[in-house]
Parts: sequence; structure tokens; C-alpha cells
Amino acid sequence: MKEEQPFNPILIPNLNLPSGEPAPTPAQPKPGRRQSGKATARRRAPAPKPPALRLARKVRRQARRLTQQIKAGITARLAHLDPATLKKVLIACGLAAAVATAICLLVKLSPLIVALLALLGLGAVLQMWERLRVIRIPV
Repeated sequence: MKEEQPFNPILIPNLNLPSGEPAPTPAQPKPGRRQSGKATARRRAPAPKPPALRLARKVRRQARRLTQQIKAGITARLAHLDPATLKKVLIACGLAAAVATAICLLVKLSPLIVALLALLGLGAVLQMWERLRVIRIPV
């Protein structure tokens, strides 16, 4: 039997994204020219750096590498698309981001909205109660 791939509702059908292509890797820098032993012997050894600075630099480098890999992967997947399909994909991504942002804002502001509606409702009830007290019903 043929294995079926799971359905992904985010991807547009018939998009034909290549899944097996490796992401392009950046070129490795060439090693520099070595100097004679006398010049290197005169230099002082670098002072040991605090562990916090080393850790921060390591994390920064890893984050930079990760973002470069993500950018390269997205570029590799979307580079072969024609402009019309790419435009549809980007519009869909923009709409998804807008909906997610709207939902996050609504969730964050919902307590404030509920409090305002409660105050307005209480004010309306008090105003109607005052009008009912003033009106005299003829008997």
C-alpha cells in the first residue's frame, strides 16, 4: 500500500514544495597565512573571558545561524514559485498573521472590555430606575 502524507491545511493544494532539497550553505572562509614563530611568541596570551560573556556570544551566534538557516530554507522553498502563486502565498500568510494578532489583542483587552460594558450597563440600569421613580402612574 502507498503511504499517504498527512493533510496540512496551512499549505495550498498543488503548491509542489520540494521537501528533499538541502538548504544552501554559506561558503567557508579560507584560513589566513601563518606568521613566523618569533612574532607569535612575542604576543601575550589573551586574558580569559568571563563565562557570562562567552555564553552570551555563543547564544548570539547560534541565534544568528538559526535565523540564517530559516531564511535560506524559506528562500529555497519559495524561489521556484511563479509570481502569481507567490503573491497568493504571501497574502495568505499576511491574513493569518493579522487574524492571530487580532485574536491576541482581543484576549489581552477582554477584561477591560468586560469592565467597561459592566459599568455602562450599571449606569443604564440606574438611569432607568431613576426615571421609573419619578414617573407617577395615574390610578
